Amino acid sequence: MSVLRNWRYLLLSMVAIGALVALAACGGDDEGDGGGGEESPSPAAGERIDGGTLTVHTIEPQSIDPHFSSFAQDISFERMFWRGLYSLDTDNEPFPAYADGDPEVSADGTVFTVNLKEGALWSDGEPLTADDWVLGFLRTCNPVNAGEYQYLLSNLAGCDDYFNALAGPDGDPGTTDDNLAADSPEVAALHDAVGVKAIDDTTIEFTLANPGPTFQTILSLWMTFPVPAHLLPDPGQPWPAGPDAVGALAYNGPYELTEYVAGTSATMVSNPNWKAEYSPLDAVPTLDEIQLRFIDDHAVAQRAYETDELQFALADLTQLESTVNQFEPTGEYLKLVRPSTRGLQMQLEHPPLDNLDVRLALGKAIDWQQMIDRCYSGGHEYTTTWIPQGIPAGQPTGYQADLYAYNVAEAQQMLEDAGGIDRELVLVVRLGTETQCAGAFIKEALRTNLGVTANLEELEGPVRSARFREETFDIFPGGWIQDYPDPENWVLGQFDEPGVGLNHYNCDDPEIQELVADNEFNLDQAARISAYERINEIIVTEVCGVFPYYHEAEHYLVKPNVTGLLENATGQDASMAGDWAIETWGYTSQ
Repeated sequence: MSVLRNWRYLLLSMVAIGALVALAACGGDDEGDGGGGEESPSPAAGERIDGGTLTVHTIEPQSIDPHFSSFAQDISFERMFWRGLYSLDTDNEPFPAYADGDPEVSADGTVFTVNLKEGALWSDGEPLTADDWVLGFLRTCNPVNAGEYQYLLSNLAGCDDYFNALAGPDGDPGTTDDNLAADSPEVAALHDAVGVKAIDDTTIEFTLANPGPTFQTILSLWMTFPVPAHLLPDPGQPWPAGPDAVGALAYNGPYELTEYVAGTSATMVSNPNWKAEYSPLDAVPTLDEIQLRFIDDHAVAQRAYETDELQFALADLTQLESTVNQFEPTGEYLKLVRPSTRGLQMQLEHPPLDNLDVRLALGKAIDWQQMIDRCYSGGHEYTTTWIPQGIPAGQPTGYQADLYAYNVAEAQQMLEDAGGIDRELVLVVRLGTETQCAGAFIKEALRTNLGVTANLEELEGPVRSARFREETFDIFPGGWIQDYPDPENWVLGQFDEPGVGLNHYNCDDPEIQELVADNEFNLDQAARISAYERINEIIVTEVCGVFPYYHEAEHYLVKPNVTGLLENATGQDASMAGDWAIETWGYTSQ
């Protein structure tokens, strides 16, 4: 997921948070034994109980369409409401959620047959059938919907052809040079040729163009989630968003949306048709209600947490030392270093950023460790690699350290040799104490050390995300959070083809493209990993769209009587602790 993973942020000043009063957790009701005599025993101290409203901090999504989204807060939201054929478990292995076991795979590795568990229902009581799953894939491949993660389905036979059906010479659908109309017979034929079909109500067959060593894992991701075909039968029709989504959708995840107030909050209640067998943690919701509060600024969120208006918040890193001192002794604080890399993304189609020396000069003129210390209280880990150590093909944080080292004299000489920068740059950041601090730090370093002017645009989350997709930026602090544990997830759709997928900085390197083409479907694991190690080296040495500067650590605050968040916080988190397993969230008895 792009760590932009945010899409909806209107240009606002700091949002003042009103009273976000959450209901206190309630114990289970006393019940008779059916004969009107004995009461049920009270839950033991610390045991998960039924009831209560949990109010938590998050960033507002731009979209809640899982077949379009790519940003973390969007994906976090969507996994609360929908789930895939598989879900990754705590060991990052595919767990059969709605699938009835592992896929049956043909001898040549190109045909996957998935059987569904019987009796599954949407939240509105309608049957969940193979046709609903097929429609999910068709929506992601659909050229009108234009899913940001379609590239992960490019191995699905016919998906690329369907996705690119409308694109004319400029390569983009929806522009004036489009070749075909969306409702033309030619596009309909491409729709029908996509390699996914329902054999019957409980059997789906996938046909791949090449063997798919990671395809079962991909079947756990949001772009493969089912569509309530009884409500949204057309793969190109808009997915209801914001307040319009309430009452217009059905859900197969643990929760369903009941209220959405744009810019403020969303409310959800448990899906009555969710079963524990769909969860890798064998869990069903116990809460009466979850309220999400949309707060861009972590400082504002932490203040609301401290006044008991929130039961969960992302900590304010500008005050990290005092936060740790206050909340670590009570067990309310958790630091989680996650498989995530942040960097200064640069738009290579905007001269002079197409010049490597210019990109290196911009990166080397900024003391990134000082920025981490000043704006994030040292809460992240400085790095010089894109793929983190510990991931196959990952490199140690000091990789190519000399090339990346803060050195003002070298940066000035590189910029002079490249001819300088004769215009003002557009620097886009998200509203928030930490992110605005980082933006101001970058702006001042470029002015002081290189004489370069960067116009700082501080935007609400969804607006910032849209600016990245529209490629209307020069420099953009952004990055990546791993979606699934394979090095291809750090490359595909980001560096292998300019303007495709999430490659909105337009990295265009022939060697990367050749290595991806030769190894994406390579069943020789050692050779495949070696290829991605080389790709990581090229990304770093060529600053191919991004100058990495830290591996991200999340800093969570959770009230002592809340369970399921800190216990399930892993690298699968999108934007909140344990949000990949929201069905485990709840209150404990006192």
